[in-house]
Amino acid sequence: MRSLLSFFLAFFIFTTVAFAQTYTVGETEYYSNQTYSTSGLPKVKRSAANKKAFLESRGYTKTPAGYQVDHIIPLSKGGTDSPYNMQLLSVDQHKAKTARERSTTTTGIPTFSTPTSTYKVPSYNSASYKLPKMPSYSAPSYSVPSYNSSKVIQTGSRGGKYYINSNGNKTYVKD
Repeated sequence: MRSLLSFFLAFFIFTTVAFAQTYTVGETEYYSNQTYSTSGLPKVKRSAANKKAFLESRGYTKTPAGYQVDHIIPLSKGGTDSPYNMQLLSVDQHKAKTARERSTTTTGIPTFSTPTSTYKVPSYNSASYKLPKMPSYSAPSYSVPSYNSSKVIQTGSRGGKYYINSNGNKTYVKD
């Protein structure tokens, strides 16, 4: 009887130690032998102290009625259990956000469970799609003034030719 009791005690201690081991990265504690089934990432051990610190930073001692603490980047998608990754959402907002997050893969691309989805994914045919025409820019060209009898003909930045008349104004010359 004593050996049976010793066996169960040893088994209990072994399983408790084996499955309760955690490791910490930054402010987030992870379970050693557990992962999220949706992403395969290590499972986060939620910290009551971090949640309390978040609520206190907002002036609360507990979560306000009708609200829930949400992780901005979900824990299952690599988010941390740090106060800076937490926000207060109403219960309805939290349900909607969770539904959106569960309807996307780990890459953020929506997955569709029914073929009757009304969301239409745009398709682009690279052969028919043309980039919009961008305006071209050419640097202004300047030339040394050419001397023609009594008038000095100059070329402007846009290629027009002109001279300065006796009143000090530009007079354009046709070629």
